[in-house]
Amino acid sequence: MRRVPLSAVLVLAAATLAPAPLAAQALTRAEAVTAALNVNPDVVRAREDLNILEGLITEVKADAMPDIKFKANATRYRDPAFLNSPSFDGFPPELLDSLKPVAANLFDGAAEVKQTLYSFKVGRALRAARLQRTLGQEEARRVRQSIALEAVRAYNSLLAMKEYVRINQRTLEQKNEHLTNVRNRRAAGVATELDVLRSEVDVENQRAMLTRSEGRVDLARATLNAVMLKPINAPIEPTDTLDGGPLPQSLEEALASAVAERPEVKAATIDEKVRDEVIAIERAERMPIFDFNATYGWNVREADNFFRNDYSKWSTSLLVTVPIFDGGRSKGRIAQAQAQRAKATQSRLAAENQVRLETTDAFDRLTVAGRLLRAADLNITQAKRALDMTRANYGLGAATLLDVTDAQQALTEAERVRTDALYDAADARATLRYSMGLEPVEGVTGQTGGSK
Repeated sequence: MRRVPLSAVLVLAAATLAPAPLAAQALTRAEAVTAALNVNPDVVRAREDLNILEGLITEVKADAMPDIKFKANATRYRDPAFLNSPSFDGFPPELLDSLKPVAANLFDGAAEVKQTLYSFKVGRALRAARLQRTLGQEEARRVRQSIALEAVRAYNSLLAMKEYVRINQRTLEQKNEHLTNVRNRRAAGVATELDVLRSEVDVENQRAMLTRSEGRVDLARATLNAVMLKPINAPIEPTDTLDGGPLPQSLEEALASAVAERPEVKAATIDEKVRDEVIAIERAERMPIFDFNATYGWNVREADNFFRNDYSKWSTSLLVTVPIFDGGRSKGRIAQAQAQRAKATQSRLAAENQVRLETTDAFDRLTVAGRLLRAADLNITQAKRALDMTRANYGLGAATLLDVTDAQQALTEAERVRTDALYDAADARATLRYSMGLEPVEGVTGQTGGSK
């Protein structure tokens, strides 16, 4: 009986015990965006910033609410102050002997209430805090859409790289088929050895192109995994295709939507309103403030006397604070707030201008990509026809090997141009949606506000 080599047994055992490779996760473009938004640190930080702003609103509201405190104090003391009185020496001796300082206890407990009756700045501060929350929501939306656009681009890049692999794989098959044909013709004596060598070199060059494109697929997959905060080598398989369809929008409509909906522009507009409130707050520092204070409690030497009416104490007061002169401090703060308001206006104008530029660029890119895609489709049809004709002529001896190679290269280049046009169109479409203040991909919803 023939003995099986030990090495073969070990290889078989290792193959049996090795874990099966994980199946690639099917992933749509919208699912990739959602996965990125759920875990991206920038998005999470933006949500926490909103929670901070919610806390700020609660803090500002506290200025309009009563401040209630309870204070309790227990004191053990001995006070010989009366022995130091200048007239103490005139007391009768029998009285002096009885006047001795002794230690005593003192217990004090009281509730205090402070309420601002009217302030010119509390309402303004509350409006400013609420505007800050709205501004934070727009900033969170901007971060969210930026991450979504990054995920869409990574997904589209993976699709493009896989398409390059498909093109190179098909081209390699064509060149291998042609190499077989050349070898057969060489065996029949109608082709030269040089033709065979040229075909072999052409096949190996194409194999190198295929290997390079496969490596780029791995890099694109790793990039998409990184955006989604998954393991870099996690197997994923995109199920969508590159979409080159244009948006049903004119440039004027796109620009109007961009100025009206882009988070950057909205945030800049809200910032102007916040600055207006800050100016009003600084001016309110020079206005009167009306406060009400009240205290009720007990002051006793014996703890048993607590809550007895004879030992109760109380007070009420109405306090009016009128600023008279602060050395120009409030005037300086108002001037600073007005300067910040002017800067906010310029920031809004700059944001609007930048948004218009980005939208115009994305719209032009989408238009050009659409034209290139239509031209590439026609060019591929012609390149396929030219390759078929050249192969037929080569079989009849009416074309050279170089003619066939050139026709194959022309078809491959036409398919690559079409893939580039598809990727550019898909990228421009996502960028245009982003520029218009929309989600870069349809069908994605998510949290943009802080917790209530």
